[in-house]
Amino acid sequence: MRDLSFATFNLYNLQVPGGITYDEDKPAIPDTEEGRAEYRRKIEWTAAQLVRLDAEVIGFQELWAKQALVDAFEAAGLIDHYDLVARDAPGRGRPQVALAVRKDRKGKSQLLPGAGWEAKFPDNFKFEKVRETAGAEEEVTITLSEFSRPVLHAQVQSEGRSPKPPVVTVYVAHLKSKGPARVSFARPKPQILNDYPNIAKSALSHVRRVMEAGALRAMLDEVMVSEDKDALSPVVVMGDLNDGTLSVTNELISDQPGYRVIEKSTAGLSANKGLYSAERLQQLRSMRHVYYTYIFKNKLESLDHILVSEEFYDHSRKRHWSFREMEIFNDHVGRSEDKAEGAGDHGLVRTYFDWNPMPEEIARV
Repeated sequence: MRDLSFATFNLYNLQVPGGITYDEDKPAIPDTEEGRAEYRRKIEWTAAQLVRLDAEVIGFQELWAKQALVDAFEAAGLIDHYDLVARDAPGRGRPQVALAVRKDRKGKSQLLPGAGWEAKFPDNFKFEKVRETAGAEEEVTITLSEFSRPVLHAQVQSEGRSPKPPVVTVYVAHLKSKGPARVSFARPKPQILNDYPNIAKSALSHVRRVMEAGALRAMLDEVMVSEDKDALSPVVVMGDLNDGTLSVTNELISDQPGYRVIEKSTAGLSANKGLYSAERLQQLRSMRHVYYTYIFKNKLESLDHILVSEEFYDHSRKRHWSFREMEIFNDHVGRSEDKAEGAGDHGLVRTYFDWNPMPEEIARV
């Protein structure tokens, strides 16, 4: 009853027929007979993946209409088994993240009140006239102050008694992509967009993603550092982070914890606010492992991630759950025939954790 499973699912711009995504004049799926048939295929494919995932907690990205997610859960026969935290996109070019939390065996919600979205960076996360003291020693000011897609936060209380599992704080994120940014400007047109338009737009995307990763890490620091270390809530971050595990952005988010494969590690003895990658945990169990969730220009990439705090790490003295396995569902990625049947363009990631608290005699050492 106390075991937990998490999954992340990019919905590939899930929108109802006639609804806008990035183009106000051209709906992604037209509200026509042909468009409604396309929508039904997409809903059926999405519903099949929900059944396949069978996860306690599912984070979603690229949702444009709450009703579309409801339709998928109804098609899967799961609408009465999950609590959904979802909302409509507020306008063109602003897809949202969402969350589903399975109810317990008696139909009681395991989602605690207070779930919501955070659009702005922390107030004190600002770069205003910061000057480097080495190298070029140039002054840096960055005025970015919001996530391109707001981060969703929620708390989950899983089923079980004696002892009762701790509350888990979940974050669902969708960071800025590596594709060129869409830009607007006041006249005159900035010179860089005249001389280096592609470079400028790509650089802007990377800068924004780094800032979003840093702001997310700042948010995590607020909840993962406390004078009373035993009072901290276990944390899970999941979503389309649009970068690889060892990228600068993911290292910012994870805070680069140490992976120790020994029984009495030092994990948990200090203020350990690092997040462990489910991908890395799986690799520690595998002789060879291939992990990809996206294909771009024939390059296999790992963009979708599940990161967990030390309460889910086997060798932490604060362990409550042990890692069982991680699975990637990516056979549909890059297959045009699957796309025609409503498939998404990202692989789905699912990971399992078994309730297995560290024995007190070890935890106290």
